[in-house]
Formats: sequence, C-alpha cells, structure tokens
Amino acid sequence: MVRRCAAPLLPLPLALLAGLSACGTADRDGAEPTDGRSPSTLRILFESDDYVLGPSRDDWPKFLVFEPLVRHWGTGAQPALATSWEHSDDFRTWTFHLRDDVRWHDGVPVTAHDVAYSLELFRSPDIALHGFALGIASISVPNEHTLALTFNTPRGPNGALAGWPVFYPKHLIEELDPADFFDWEFWKGPIGNGPYRYVRRVSNTMVELEANADYYAGPLAIDRIILRLSTANPVLELTSGNVDAVYYLSSPELAALGSDDRFRTYVDWVHSEPQAIHWNQRHPFLADAAVRRALAHAIDRRELARLLFLPDEMPLTGGFLPDDRADDLYAEGWDQGPAFDPDRARALLEEAGWRDLDRDGVRGRDGVDAEFTLLARQGGILSTLEAAVLLQDQLAEVGVAVEIRPTEGSLYRELFRAGDFDATVNDVRNVPAELLRDGFFGEGTRIGYRNPEVERRLDAIRRETDPAAQESLYVEVNEILRRDMPFTWLFPYFEAYAAHRKVRGLRSPDRSNPIAAIRDIWIEDDGGDP
Repeated sequence: MVRRCAAPLLPLPLALLAGLSACGTADRDGAEPTDGRSPSTLRILFESDDYVLGPSRDDWPKFLVFEPLVRHWGTGAQPALATSWEHSDDFRTWTFHLRDDVRWHDGVPVTAHDVAYSLELFRSPDIALHGFALGIASISVPNEHTLALTFNTPRGPNGALAGWPVFYPKHLIEELDPADFFDWEFWKGPIGNGPYRYVRRVSNTMVELEANADYYAGPLAIDRIILRLSTANPVLELTSGNVDAVYYLSSPELAALGSDDRFRTYVDWVHSEPQAIHWNQRHPFLADAAVRRALAHAIDRRELARLLFLPDEMPLTGGFLPDDRADDLYAEGWDQGPAFDPDRARALLEEAGWRDLDRDGVRGRDGVDAEFTLLARQGGILSTLEAAVLLQDQLAEVGVAVEIRPTEGSLYRELFRAGDFDATVNDVRNVPAELLRDGFFGEGTRIGYRNPEVERRLDAIRRETDPAAQESLYVEVNEILRRDMPFTWLFPYFEAYAAHRKVRGLRSPDRSNPIAAIRDIWIEDDGGDP
C-alpha cells in the first residue's frame, strides 16, 4: 500500500519547500540545499507521490532515472541500452546487443543479467507488470551484453519492440521480497542508470534529481530537475513562478495559458490511441451501419478539435495499425476519416427511412425517434463534456436528438467497461491484435459489434510475422470499419504541456513533452519573469 501524507499539498515556492516535509524530514541527510532556481534547474509540476519513480507509476519521470532497452520517441524503436537487435527466421527469438559503457549510478556496470532479472520479475504472476513479458517463453544471457528472448508465438517488430519498460539493478533488488515489489523503499530513492541521479525527496512534495556526469550519451544542458509533486492548479503554479513547466493540461487550461506571452504551450498527438465515438449497436437507432455513416458525415471534426484548442496542423486520423508504423502512416494521410458533409448525412438518413414527418425537428421511423443519450466524461484532464455539447448541436442540424449524460470518475469507467451507454467518446487503443480482437470485436463486446471478416483478419495479424503483410491486413480491417462504422474516429489522443518561454527546444508534436525531450532542451534566461 502506498503511504500518503495527511497534510495538504500547498503551492509553496520551492525555496520554502527545501527545508519542509509534510511528513517529516527529507530522506537523505547532508544533501546540499537548493532553492530550485539556478539557471540550469528545471522545476516541473507533476501529479504523483513518493513512488513517482517506481514501476507502479507508468509515466515519463522514471525515464529520467532509468534507461530503457529501446526508446520510442518519434518513429519506431530507437537504440538506448540496446544498440542493435535481430530475430530468428521464425520471428520467435529476438536477440538484443547491449552497450558496454553504461553503469548504474553506484558505479556497477549494467549488464544483460540486469535486464533478464527484471523481466523474470515482470513475468511473475504476483507482479505481471508488463503484458508483453507474459508472452516470453524463455530468457537467456549468452554473454554480459547480449540478451535473447524467445516468445511463445512469432513476434514482428510491433510485438517484440513496442512498449519496452525500464529495468532495474539486479545487485540491489535481488535480495528484496518480490511479494512487496510495488512497495519497496527502493522506489523512493532509486539507483538508476539514466540521464539523472536521484538526490533527495521531501515526502509527497518534491523529488530532486541531478544530471548524471557518467551518462553514456554525453552532458545534459539541464543539470538539475525538481519534480514538484502536487495536485495544485497547473495554471496558477506556472503563472506564480513556482514551476517552469507543467504536465497534462486540460483544454480550458491550455486556453488560459495560450494568451500569456510569458509561456508557450505544446501539444503531442498520440496516433496509437485515437479518440472516437463508440456507437452501441444494441440501440435501435444506432443498429444500422447507414445511420452510423450518416452521423459521421454530420460531425465537423476540425471544429471539434478547435473547440479543444488543438492545433490545425494536427491530422484528423484514426484506425488500427502496427504501433511501429503509426507515425509514418498518419503523416502520409493514411486515413483522413469521413468528410464533414451535412447534406450527405441527411441524404443517408432519408435513404434509411429516417424522416421528420411531423416537422418537430427530430427524425423518426416506425414509431422510433432518431435520438440517443451521449455518455460524457466530466472533470479531469480527459473531460469530453465540451465535445459532447458541440456534437449535440451538430447532430441536431440533421434531425437527430442527443441527450447528454455527464458522468464523473469511477462511475464513468464502470459504465464504459460494461457497455452501459448509447454512445460515448473514448479512445480506441491500438493494442496488439489478440487484445484488440478480444477488447472490441470478440463475443460480448461492449458495443455489440461482430464481423467475422474483421476477426479473421485480426487472427491473421496475430500469426503474421512479415511487417508488410501485417500492414496490409490492418488496411483491410480499416476498410471494413469505414463501411460498418462501429466507431467514428474524431482525432488522435493528445497530451498538452506548457513551459516558461525561457525553456527552449520544445516543439509540437515531436518534442512537446519536457521530460521525454530532456536531452534536447535547455534554459535560456531572457530577463522575463521566472
């Protein structure tokens, strides 16, 4: 169980926080004090707790301290700990060649034994940390800097390289009890092998990191990072000067900072998790594919994106495809989705027999009105309430009535997972084919959609090892989905960030995340407000 402070987290300047702990003193005696305001210090607001660098927090800060085997930032897998890799003829065994010049922060060399030990932990039924690790049949270490993984089934690059985690020092964790894995004290002050070293923390308030002078990729422009752990309002934290960068802004927060010339906002769009309207085909109006295609033509997706303060250069795309080809295919305009065409929407509804005979503004057929309820996620970063209002207005223009049901937090998640909705906006996560089939297209799916041709192709993708053949099968799946329209793609999933203008080197979409881009950014004092 993660222990949390009872004291509230207040938006105090870090000059005061350096000597303050809501639950006691910092856990490293003798650490040199810092006010967090030197020119090469970056202060980042991040909503988390003492375990921010641990495995139970599946987010970017851990990559500051730990180096992955391969890095996914941009198109495809990039070398990190592994400099190269190859596969057997049957695509079941993948061999990785590791760097020989990487050391843990305590000076011990990093070897393939560290990676192998971590993977064995991840495969443990009590931990089961990464789904792909459960598909590994065997792990071998031919030498100190070579790792061989044999999977239960053939794995193309999408299955063997996507989603790699970070790994941990065997010599420091092998004596710890795996049963307590997620609660190890090690996570509160970890010894890593990445670009930054852990320095100290103030419990549930801040974590301080310093640049690793021994980092294999060379010196870093940012020599100190303060992770400000708080649920405080990111706009207030940034504008008051408490931090230099903030994470995961909501659309209203993005808009609030966009008009202040002291700051710059950035948006990263994630192609593998497009946002879409899920149409529940158990509903009498939504059961007809022609109706769903009509509704798709009635939606102005670009206007919807602008409502959420997303940049016009963000492509409005959607579909399923191999993770390692997402950026290439989307950049080529691989699937631009249905065009905004209200006249076409009206014509399709007329052809399907949905007409407004009583002139009340709502179409009907056989005593059933063209209406449904839209379940909207309310509150938090991923609120879809604003989008729901615009969708309601646009569909009313073609004679379809939409009632909005705002729902918060855990209740929304419960209703979504149970398929207890007529329609809702959520991501359609681009997971491996076997999970995709079971999650969206198998028996008992939450939206009631079944098509044997889709399921057959997803099964073929799972067996196929040739990337080009996999890609062709994905294209066929998407052609069927464009016809059946179980989802209406809206836009890629996005994450928004903001930073003071003195933080240089960030850009949308490929260098928007200040932690992921830490090796490419710097601080340039322009004389403006801190």
